Amino acid sequence: DLYFTNYADDKDIIFRSDDGSGGVTAYLTLDGSRVRTVANQHLQMADGKALYVGDSSDAGFYHSGGNNYIENSVGNLYISNYADDKDIIFQSDDGSGGVETYFFLDGSTGRTIFPDSKELRFGTGSDLNLYHDGSNSYVVNNTGNLLFYNNTDDGDIIFQSDNGSGGTTAYLTLDGSTTHSYFSAGN
Repeated sequence: DLYFTNYADDKDIIFRSDDGSGGVTAYLTLDGSRVRTVANQHLQMADGKALYVGDSSDAGFYHSGGNNYIENSVGNLYISNYADDKDIIFQSDDGSGGVETYFFLDGSTGRTIFPDSKELRFGTGSDLNLYHDGSNSYVVNNTGNLLFYNNTDDGDIIFQSDNGSGGTTAYLTLDGSTTHSYFSAGN
């Protein structure tokens, strides 16, 4: 074994090397006061070599040469943002050389936001699509029947729309307690 030891209280062990411009810079610091190991420069893993955490390599991050992977072997996998009123933003290629947001978790409102024209699709063949194009909202069913269920005992399915006076009103009610349909708006 080879030991590097510093017995001075709250002092560090600093690994330094050439900085590429005639000087030296810290590359790795074993911080004695904060009890941390600090990478002072970029830490690069070779293709197929993972950065593992946990006593049994419980979680890892690596690049295979073509794809990137985040793997978890024990317990739940949490993605957390503790910054007040900040978001978790999911971005990807926009198909024309740029990057755009496809959806985000809004930390200030507690909502999941899909920007205009970003579709939420269900089914292997995009069988059901939900989206808003900036002007209108769409529910598009491409396969089979479109079914609406309310499994609450005596619960209703109520279709509401603008009432022309700044509010909304029920135009169609499927009444679960009477098993009748009511068209309730109009003259």
